[in-house]
Amino acid sequence: MAASTATTPLVDHIVILVPHSFLSAPPSWFSEVFHFHSGGRHADGRTENSLVYLPDGAYLEFIAFVPGIDPADRATHHWGSKKEGTVVDWAVTLPSTAEDEAEREQEGAGKGDGRELRLEKLFREVQRKVREQNTGIVYGDLRRGGRTKPDGAILKWSVAFAKREDGEPLELGTVPFWCLDVTPRHLRVPFEEPGNAKHPSGVVGVAKVEVHPELSQTAERAKGVYNALFEEKQAEDEWKLSSLAGEKVHPGAVVSLGASDNPAKIDITFFTDDESWAGKSVGGKIDGENTLTFHLVATSKGK
Repeated sequence: MAASTATTPLVDHIVILVPHSFLSAPPSWFSEVFHFHSGGRHADGRTENSLVYLPDGAYLEFIAFVPGIDPADRATHHWGSKKEGTVVDWAVTLPSTAEDEAEREQEGAGKGDGRELRLEKLFREVQRKVREQNTGIVYGDLRRGGRTKPDGAILKWSVAFAKREDGEPLELGTVPFWCLDVTPRHLRVPFEEPGNAKHPSGVVGVAKVEVHPELSQTAERAKGVYNALFEEKQAEDEWKLSSLAGEKVHPGAVVSLGASDNPAKIDITFFTDDESWAGKSVGGKIDGENTLTFHLVATSKGK
């Protein structure tokens, strides 16, 4: 695997902040669109999630703060200030190498020590390429994270978030954060297990991630980061976005960048292989006041 290919991101997951009640009693519109799974509580004890696995290998993370969390504690969380009912962030990952697969066969869940070292080396290359763009946006170092699944299995990963070199805050989701598995990814994202990624709406994967920072200046800065991360440009301010198994189920995704001139937002469009759902916007209320909406388009392999 060439070095450039080894560091080209794959879409990993989309993060949607919801009220905690959404996890235990999702609204009816949600179950009519997606089949979802309980994820578990994160290692810091402040958040829990439910997951929607997609056939292209990506997934949706519906994350909520646990009931009774101290507001001051929530405020210190990475997504603590974000509005419920919105896409708050999105993550990319790196493809597995032949060494990873060999290690998986030998160790099962294992400790993943060899993979962790390889990921750190590859990610330093990512940091270098982004820094050399001189946009004022850089990636911080990897830091460990994890989650305990409902069955007691412990998942381990490393994450890295972008930041501005001048110390000013960078709007979340302007550029993707990184989520790199230490334990095998299939334990965290079992999308290939029978039935796990089959949905009533026929959704098969991510078609488009539209990132709209609040300020045009922020969008312009971020453009250099996208140029460093993604090898193939589809159009002005639009890049090809690959996924782990996307070529099996859809023609390929894109990520686009443009200022919103309003509060920052991220819009997500999904591929569906069910023509009766194509062209629709789906969603609804998630609580008494907030709503959530996604868009569906047909794949080239539609029914």
